[in-house]
Amino acid sequence: MINFTSQFAIKTNVSCGDKSLSHRALILAAIADGECLVKNLSPCSDVMSTVRCLRKLGAKITISGNTAHIVPIATPTAKTVLDCNNSGTTARLLAGLCAGLGVDAKFVGDQSLSRRPMARVLQPLSQMGARFATGKGMLFEMLPSRLSGCHVTSDVPSAQVKSAVLLAGLFADGETVFTENVPTRNHTENLLLHTGASLQVHGKEICIQKSRPHAFEISLPNDFSSVAYLIALCLLSGQQKVFCNVCVNERRIGMVKILQKSGAKITFLNNRKYFGEDVADILVEKSDLSPFRATYGEVCDAIDEIPVLASLAVATKGKHLFCNVSELKHKESDRIQAIIRTVCACGQRAFSEGENLCIESDGNVRQKPHFNALGDHRIAMSQAVLCLAVCGGGRVDNENFDVSFPDFLKAVGVHPLSFAVVGSNVKNSLSPLLMGVLSSRADVCCTYNAVQLPADVSDKKLLHCLDGFDGVNLTMPFKERVASLLGCNTKSVNTVGKNITPTSTDGYGIVRALQAHNVPLQGAKLWIVGAGGGAEACVEQLQKYGCDMQIVNRTQSRADALSRRYCLKKVENPQGVLSFVPECDFEQSLQLPSSVRFVLVSAYMGYSGLKAQALQRGLEFIDGREMLYHQGDASFALWTGKKVQNNFESFQKEWEK
Repeated sequence: MINFTSQFAIKTNVSCGDKSLSHRALILAAIADGECLVKNLSPCSDVMSTVRCLRKLGAKITISGNTAHIVPIATPTAKTVLDCNNSGTTARLLAGLCAGLGVDAKFVGDQSLSRRPMARVLQPLSQMGARFATGKGMLFEMLPSRLSGCHVTSDVPSAQVKSAVLLAGLFADGETVFTENVPTRNHTENLLLHTGASLQVHGKEICIQKSRPHAFEISLPNDFSSVAYLIALCLLSGQQKVFCNVCVNERRIGMVKILQKSGAKITFLNNRKYFGEDVADILVEKSDLSPFRATYGEVCDAIDEIPVLASLAVATKGKHLFCNVSELKHKESDRIQAIIRTVCACGQRAFSEGENLCIESDGNVRQKPHFNALGDHRIAMSQAVLCLAVCGGGRVDNENFDVSFPDFLKAVGVHPLSFAVVGSNVKNSLSPLLMGVLSSRADVCCTYNAVQLPADVSDKKLLHCLDGFDGVNLTMPFKERVASLLGCNTKSVNTVGKNITPTSTDGYGIVRALQAHNVPLQGAKLWIVGAGGGAEACVEQLQKYGCDMQIVNRTQSRADALSRRYCLKKVENPQGVLSFVPECDFEQSLQLPSSVRFVLVSAYMGYSGLKAQALQRGLEFIDGREMLYHQGDASFALWTGKKVQNNFESFQKEWEK
């Protein structure tokens, strides 16, 4: 989760090497006839997936800063597993390379990549004689094959499919001819031509014969797809900026054409050619935009920029049309649906009509929306643009900028505080949601992540993890361990940070939750279920109110130890029961005494027998989420110095969604 305010500062000196060229330069370098140097390499996680896969195939790649030194593959690894993570470019291009190398390579990827279509690349490769297998737990497996050149016509306009065929064609006997009916990015052809491969282009036909690229050194231009978000911010904020050394390949600048038709003042300066690529400096000036009408051809040349164009459409009053956007369904997410959800979250209207995308904006944009990027980097950055320049701030969940633009936040001049919850089972933690609500209310720019560590993680790694954040909420089983490691006076801590004394807000959260339900605490008779850090924090806090408490625990020796530490005795006829144990048989077997009037259960996940009894008897019940809210509120105030007025209802509405 990242919460944005409306504060940003567009930077023009950020290096963001072209991602498409980075993949292709690395692959050609790995099969070149000598050592190669690639400068201004994109450091994004997609490109790093290609680096790791090429290393597994036998290339020696050393990266220093943004420069890669590549020693080509001498003898390919005969059998290997290639983890492409989230990168479709890695999977599809290396399918062609592995077919040509004649190796047995099983391709795997993350959940998102596993949903993306791969038949579109395997089918044309099979025409060349490539053999492959598909099955559960993998994207596909390329099997050792001998390739023969042939004529291939792709049914899908795809630069990745074309590139895979051309890479395979470098190893095939005879000539391989690829015909594309709709022009796509020609980065692969440009690099092949300028590194000495035997390739010719005749209109729609690209012909390649068996050959090997020569050794080369290249300094990649910046990535238009990354600069696109900065262009959008300029247009939305009326700023004039120049972005230097950007790849403006004809098949990459559909966004510029769409915007220029709608009144955007965007000019290419200092145009030049480099390794066959059009490169220029881009001047963006203050502009008044009219509604967008994007043709099929323009959409093809702006397919990665449609999400950020949709963000611009939200801020531009009128009806916008993007023709034939069906390819967006097959990206890291179904981007058509993601765009529709994003637009609707801003209070505007978006819908698909056949294969077209329509957006209608009245200009009255909802402020501080809550977005979910679903792990899609381009959706996340497009939502961030809305938060920064249109919606007066807002929250983006499941962002993943590193996939394509690791320096995105730096490029927009945003420096968020970094917070996290750390535990051994935080997958379903509500803390990120809570901190999103608090940071939005307090107008604080911050990130908050759930970090899951094994219970037996070493002390060194645990402390190193904590040092990586401005503030951390600790949950089981690390509360007592960290208190000991940091030499705290208390047995348990749940809040640590760079500029605060480690502390526990557990007790505070319990008291505030009880007070919110008008539970009388002074001299109250209570049963405390559990003997861990949460129970102890509760006892320590409630003793200040003169409460009589009895510890009830599955392990009697632990109950006795805690009772001795705080001089607790048996309590008859308790007025309330406060539970600090997770779902378990012991908790479910406890019977509430007839004297009980209220019950608090801290565990908000799983089944609670005490909760069931309380609700059945109509007793006052305090949910653990409410306790969590007040604990988090106290932690947030310690980290930021900002106290948020009690807004538990907003948090409640968020989790109910």
